[in-house]
Amino acid sequence: MGIEFVSHFPEWHHLLLKTKDADHSIRFYSDYLGMAAVLDQKDKDGSRWVWLRFSENPTAPYLVLLEKSGPEKALPAPTTSQLLSFRLGDMKRVQDIAEKAKKENCLLEGTSEGGALRGYFCLVSDPDGNQLEFSWVFPSKP
Repeated sequence: MGIEFVSHFPEWHHLLLKTKDADHSIRFYSDYLGMAAVLDQKDKDGSRWVWLRFSENPTAPYLVLLEKSGPEKALPAPTTSQLLSFRLGDMKRVQDIAEKAKKENCLLEGTSEGGALRGYFCLVSDPDGNQLEFSWVFPSKP
């Protein structure tokens, strides 16, 4: 007889980001993170909901893009700084993303070393101004 562990913590299901142009954001998150749209639909009001997930990790939380229709489509200027952080497997991937973002004019902060917590990182802006941090954490010293 096995024992089943049930967590008392909720499961993280998704993060919602409002977008002006869902197609542009889908391309961005596909190019930079390897995410793919698993559901793309419109609600009764005509707003578009796109559910993205990492292609190689089907159990990861979703990133949901909401493109409003009609007069609500314009997004207000952000009043807070938002940052999504993604850890990468090596320093080269961080450098490659920084170079790509620079060419595409969405690099906010080039590669730099941020110590033990941040590691080697760069900051990139998505099409709607959300900040993404791509980092590689230095291996621990024995």
